Amino acid sequence: MSRRHPEWVFAGLTAAAAMNLDYTWSLLNDDRIYVASGAEGRGYTRSEVTTIFVASGETCMTRYVVDGAEVTVRTTTPARTLVDCALRYPFRLVLGMFDSAFCRKIADEESVLGECDRVRADCGPVFRLLHYTDARSENGGESLCRATLIDEGFAVPELQREFVDPANAWNVRRVDFVWHTADGRTIVLEYDGTRKYVDPVMTNRRDIQRVVAEEKSRDDMLLRAGVATVVHVTYDDVVNRGALWGKLTDAGVPQTGPIPFYERG
Repeated sequence: MSRRHPEWVFAGLTAAAAMNLDYTWSLLNDDRIYVASGAEGRGYTRSEVTTIFVASGETCMTRYVVDGAEVTVRTTTPARTLVDCALRYPFRLVLGMFDSAFCRKIADEESVLGECDRVRADCGPVFRLLHYTDARSENGGESLCRATLIDEGFAVPELQREFVDPANAWNVRRVDFVWHTADGRTIVLEYDGTRKYVDPVMTNRRDIQRVVAEEKSRDDMLLRAGVATVVHVTYDDVVNRGALWGKLTDAGVPQTGPIPFYERG
């Protein structure tokens, strides 16, 4: 599309895809192409193209090599892209974009707030995303999991905490999410994508039985290090909110109470 229309400035989800930001597969159901429409009111009539009004003339250039030839793709800035996606899609589907953009340092809170000043819209969803953005999130799956448990009213966990095996100081394990309860318990949540068990790259070509055995060994080490409960959830558990809610409730994960209506995705 950029080769055919070099004057186009891609925006919204299209720009997020060009920047390789993390987001869930479900957003790909939105198969429209988003293009910025400038202050002069220029629009595009193609049925599959949706325009987003962008008053600022700032753009971002991303270069790709396709079939041996360099292609320059023009997009809205990362900060503007985040704002546009935050205003169009639910919180839980966009948090990964914010996490990954902040992790890669292509956007920050100041730049995002600056874009909020330029748009004529209620930026409450953007402010909520900024509040929960955490650059320590390692991938889009973890971001989706964290966003879902926040949406369901659970306390925000600590991310990427390391535990040391009391029986072997060289044995250090880093976990995805941690909560500390009022009664002194430590609860760990591990997000396990299905690929962990079936993708040869992630399993290092080990069979499933060995992967499961190593997972149990890891859990045993965490229990020795003082963790009271280790919860494992999969992508399917996260998509099926009831399954995630049930596991966290059974484990006694702290809850924070109701979330304001406008923040629920």
